Amino acid sequence: MTPLDTTRDRLAAFARACEAGQDAFRLTPQAEPTPYARCFAVFVWRLLKDPQLPQRSATLARAIVDDMRAFRARPGMDVKGKPYRQLLTFSLSALAALPGSSPGLLDDLVAEQLAGDPVSDLEALGCLAGRAGSGNQAMFIAIFLLHGRDRLGQATQPHIDRWVDRHLRHMNRFGFWGPDRHMTHLQFQNGYHQHEVLEYLGVDHPRIADAVAAVRGLADAKGHFAPYPGGGGCFDYDAVFMLTPHGRVPDEATRAQLLRTASTIASEQRPDGGFAESVHVRPRSPASLRGFATHILQARGNRALFAERLRQGLTLQRPKHDRIHTHWSRYSRRWDEADLWDSWFRMLALARIEVAMDPQRAGDWGFIDYPGIGYHPSLAAGQVPH
Repeated sequence: MTPLDTTRDRLAAFARACEAGQDAFRLTPQAEPTPYARCFAVFVWRLLKDPQLPQRSATLARAIVDDMRAFRARPGMDVKGKPYRQLLTFSLSALAALPGSSPGLLDDLVAEQLAGDPVSDLEALGCLAGRAGSGNQAMFIAIFLLHGRDRLGQATQPHIDRWVDRHLRHMNRFGFWGPDRHMTHLQFQNGYHQHEVLEYLGVDHPRIADAVAAVRGLADAKGHFAPYPGGGGCFDYDAVFMLTPHGRVPDEATRAQLLRTASTIASEQRPDGGFAESVHVRPRSPASLRGFATHILQARGNRALFAERLRQGLTLQRPKHDRIHTHWSRYSRRWDEADLWDSWFRMLALARIEVAMDPQRAGDWGFIDYPGIGYHPSLAAGQVPH
C-alpha cells in the first residue's frame, strides 16, 4: 500500500456520494445535478483509474454531449463567454477521459470556435496583459486550435505558432503576464493556464527558474498558495503545476516545498473523503481571524502581495462570502464543504507531486490525453499508456 492509497479510496467513496443516477452528479452531495459536476466526476474517476468508468462510459458520454448541445441551444448564448467555453472544454476533456469515447463527438462546436482568427482575441481579452480571468480564455483558444489541428485536420498550426510567439514575447520577468513590479497570487493563478498549453506543446519556458522562485515565494507556512488561509483548489494545484515544470522537481528547495504542500493537502481531506476550497476561512472564529491576520502579515516584505492578502482578508469577512457561489451549481457550498471540483484539483496536485518525486508512479494515475487541465507530460514521453 502506498501513502496515498487510503486517500484515493476515501475520495472514490465521496465521488459515489455525489451520484444522482447513472449519468448525473452533484457538485456536493447536497447540490443539484449539473453538467459541470458530471465532468468533474469523470475527471476524478479517470484520475483514480476507477474500474467502473469503462462500464459507464457510453451512458456518461451521451449525457455529456446532450447537455452540451442543450447548453449551446439556449437563447442568446454567448459562445465566446467563459461559462460556455469552460463547459465546452470540460466536456471535450471528459469525452477524452472516457474509454471508448472521443472529443470528436463535439467537433462541430469546436469548429464554430475556430471561425475567423481566434488568436486576434488575445489582446482584446487582456490575455497578454494579465487581466483577471483572461488566462482561462487564452487556454480555451489554444485548446480549440489544437483540436482543430489534431482532430479536424484544419490548418491551425500557424495560429498556434502565433499564440505561442505572442505569449513568449509578452512574458514578464516573473515568467507570467501583466505588471511585474511585484509577484502576486492573482498573477500566477491567472497565468498558469497559458503554461498548461506551453507544457502540452513541449515549449521550453525561457524564464522557468524565475517563475519557480516567484511562485515558491508565495507559499504560506503550511504550504498553501491562496491569498486567504487554507489555500484553494485552483491556487494550490496551479502552484504545484508551476513548481513541477515538465512534471519534474527542478531543485531541492522546491522539493521541500512540494513535500510540505502535499502533507498539508492530504491532512485536510474531509471526513466524507472529499476535499474543500479551504478549511480555514469559515466558520468565522477568533482562531480563523488570527489566521487571516498572520497570513496577511507574512507578506509584509512584498507591498503588492500584502495589499492583495489584506484586500482579500477584509472582503471575505462580509456575510455575502459566507458561502461560495459559482455558475457550476445553484447550490452555494460552504468553504469547508467537500465538492467534486476541489476534490479533483487537490488529488491532481497530490498526483503531480508524487510523479515528480518518482516518475515511475505515472502509470498509477489516469491523466487525460487531451490539451488542458488533467494532462501530464508523461503521456507524451511514453511513460504511461494513452
